[in-house]
Amino acid sequence: MTKGILGDREKALEDNYFRQEEAKLVEKLRQNARLDEIAAALRDKLQVDDPELLMRTRQLGVTVETAPAFFLAPLVQVAWAGGSVTSSERETVLGLARGREIDPASPAYAQLVSWLESKPSDELFDTALEVLRSGFSVLPPDERRARVTTLVDACHKVAEAAGSHVATLLGMRQDVTRAEESVVETINNKLRIGTGESASD
Repeated sequence: MTKGILGDREKALEDNYFRQEEAKLVEKLRQNARLDEIAAALRDKLQVDDPELLMRTRQLGVTVETAPAFFLAPLVQVAWAGGSVTSSERETVLGLARGREIDPASPAYAQLVSWLESKPSDELFDTALEVLRSGFSVLPPDERRARVTTLVDACHKVAEAAGSHVATLLGMRQDVTRAEESVVETINNKLRIGTGESASD
């Protein structure tokens, strides 16, 4: 009997802790906080909610310092869609990072630069989308939809940057754009799966 009571009490404490961590993440997302603050809140939530996903993220070499870059990994994925990253795509990704208050002197910014120079694994891109989807899932549907839309719009900006490449003058823009738009569509679909939305929402 005592064991059952203690078990219920432990479960109640665990549920309460989970709700507190989720509330912290929701607050950071609603405040449109800095990416490093959102990363810390999401890490704490994943420690309770999905430790396996957190472990996979760490195994990919993502640290607290570089986590803000991880949130922008979909932009890097779009930049690599054409097989190489153009100078316009690179500057668009880094400009969007600066716009999200990632300091050019920070480890996160250096990580983005590294990923733009050497293509990361598909596993890193896929895991980043899982982490983002988990973070967005705590929000009410309208706010979640807005978050996904904002990220997908940023991906479109990277895709559009490919059009300013010299390849445009050689008549290759259509092929490059098609490849990048396909990746944007995949990112959009994956972010919406499991969040109660259809990909077309």
